Amino acid sequence: MGERDQPLLSIRDLRITFRTRTESVRAVDGVSFDVYPGETLGVVGESGSGKSVTMLSVLRLIPPSTRVATSGQVLFNGKDLLQASKREIRAIRGRHIALIPQDPMTCLDPVLKVGRQVREAIEAHENLSATEADRRGVALLETVGIPEPGRRYAQFPHEYSGGMRQRAMIAMGVANAPSLLIADEPTTALDVTIQAQIMDVLRAAQRETGASMVLVSHDLGLIAEMADRVVVMYAGHVVESADVETIFSGPRHPYTLGLIGSLPQTTGNEKWLRPIPGSPPDLARVPSGCPFHPRCFLSRGREICRTTRPELGSIGTSEHRSACHFAAELEGASALPASGRHEGAG
Repeated sequence: MGERDQPLLSIRDLRITFRTRTESVRAVDGVSFDVYPGETLGVVGESGSGKSVTMLSVLRLIPPSTRVATSGQVLFNGKDLLQASKREIRAIRGRHIALIPQDPMTCLDPVLKVGRQVREAIEAHENLSATEADRRGVALLETVGIPEPGRRYAQFPHEYSGGMRQRAMIAMGVANAPSLLIADEPTTALDVTIQAQIMDVLRAAQRETGASMVLVSHDLGLIAEMADRVVVMYAGHVVESADVETIFSGPRHPYTLGLIGSLPQTTGNEKWLRPIPGSPPDLARVPSGCPFHPRCFLSRGREICRTTRPELGSIGTSEHRSACHFAAELEGASALPASGRHEGAG
């Protein structure tokens, strides 16, 4: 690949803690990763892994409160967004960084026509007349594949199907040609056929704008189809990161191996097709040592897994990193063969 460009987005030692009257929940604990120009970064993990909270913090969309503590850095083109003023953040949202949420029905205003909401997204950053903004809005709906865009532009969200609502959110997200798209579980609750259509729309929108994309998902099949690189999160930590081929052909963390092994497939090394036992931990009571050790087949009888948290360290090359004391024991543990890597992708 050669020497990389400077990162578009750099997250450094991000920590987010939610406090209640009785306990503290560290949803994100020391997360660091980069997003480079033009690439798609997949962020994957089970529910509660911290992936969505991490990305919401980029746009400062976690409601400010004395009960939420945030530290670290979120650098966008070198500027720390955690230190930016409210005015600066408003100028960045939608114009430079856009969020495509997982549930458009809760994000679209039910009493405003879809066209009005698309037009507002355009007018927030462009000095256009209402007529010009409407013309562009109709064109955006057509671009994302909504049939009869002129008629649909004048309809309310409840008159759209789930897939059409998600297309409308994508249209709003790309309205101002942002340089970074954050797609947070963009195909949740959609059937497989519609999922594929939505991802095709996202690919086309990314090509059209030249944007980078962060794709947040629990669906490894989707990540396999879409991502250039992958960050795997567990219990608020990054446990592995690498290019997508390396993640799928040679995972070096037991959690990644378990996630991939859960994918439907017809071929593979049965030795490594292991479902993950147990459930993710309560984030108010994360186990000591490696947070994955209660569910890990490599930790049995090994005190270090229970007492010492592993650092995210390089494996072979600086591009592949794993937070496992015994990552070397997983060498050659190909969870999915290259020929079957996209099996089951939605």
